[in-house]
Amino acid sequence: MSFVFSSSRGRQESFDQSMEGSGLQGGEDPPGSQVYEVMVVQNTTVPHNYPFADVALLQTFKPLIIPCYVLVLLVGVFGNYLLIYVICRSRKMHNVTNFFIGNLAFSDMLMCVTCVPFTLAYAFNPHGWTFGRFMCYLVFLIQPVTVYVSVFTLTAIAVDRYYATVHPLKKRISMAACSYVLSGIWLLSCVLVAPAVAHTYHVEFRDEGLTICEEFWLGQETQRLVYAYSTLLLTYILPLSAVCVSYLCISVKLRNCVAPGHRTRDQAEAQRARKRKIFRLVSLVVAAFGVCWLPIHVFNILRDIDIRLINKRHFLLIQLLCHLCAMSSSCCNPFLYAWLHDRFRAELRKMFTCHRRIGIPANHCAMASVVL
Repeated sequence: MSFVFSSSRGRQESFDQSMEGSGLQGGEDPPGSQVYEVMVVQNTTVPHNYPFADVALLQTFKPLIIPCYVLVLLVGVFGNYLLIYVICRSRKMHNVTNFFIGNLAFSDMLMCVTCVPFTLAYAFNPHGWTFGRFMCYLVFLIQPVTVYVSVFTLTAIAVDRYYATVHPLKKRISMAACSYVLSGIWLLSCVLVAPAVAHTYHVEFRDEGLTICEEFWLGQETQRLVYAYSTLLLTYILPLSAVCVSYLCISVKLRNCVAPGHRTRDQAEAQRARKRKIFRLVSLVVAAFGVCWLPIHVFNILRDIDIRLINKRHFLLIQLLCHLCAMSSSCCNPFLYAWLHDRFRAELRKMFTCHRRIGIPANHCAMASVVL
């Protein structure tokens, strides 16, 4: 099964056992080769505890899992495409914040396209990976890159909104600086993925008719753990902390924001209602990011501590459900960052109905507009 963060330790143990059975030890290179690009294991019996043995269990959950993945794929692709369409077509939407949101939508859409179909095919096919060696390396490169880009872009959006709300008089970053930030996000993501790609192997068990495409750190368990926990820190703990702190500061700023001049009772109630909406939206943003990615990180940690903590027979099922939860974040983001935004909805209606947009009432507290 496609796994977007780190190698499957259970498969690595089985792979090492198969290597020993074929006369090759973990950490050794085949004659004339410095790396395993394709390892063909012949006359080797796949160990009875090989994780693909629980594919039969997955088949019983197929009627439930596949519709869920298809729903994530459709909503993720269509929702993010509409978001990109609105930003590209409307010049009014051409600003730094919306370009960050557009980058998030593009990475989420690419994540859906690369993660969902290949993950399903790999998980439910008893022959394992059937897309060839080139696609093995390509897919396992694109998948984590899109995940990292999404996470880092979410962090950039939170920081951008923090400065726009808490420090409204400070100069916002220019469009040129925004392009540099986005380029840096993609470059950093590619750099972080490089070690995993370097340890990705396309392995064929010819006698069993089984092919796997996995990340293996043969004889480098310490390095693998360092990489895994560094990735956890950079792609979950630090971004989640930054998002929480940024939106907490925004919430405090908005709570203390008082509109100048005399307000009528209706105006005061309208402002309180708008603040409540903002607080709910901020809470949803933080909760969606934390909850969607928590299961897969907990799974990784338990697997790294002791793989026996995860029931061997249910290993792939649990892994697949955690992966599904992580992929669902690509469906949440379009709604949280755009469709709950009055301006995005108005622009979308304008494009599809060709009617003039109805003006949105001015905000009594101008700073609140950057949050939605």
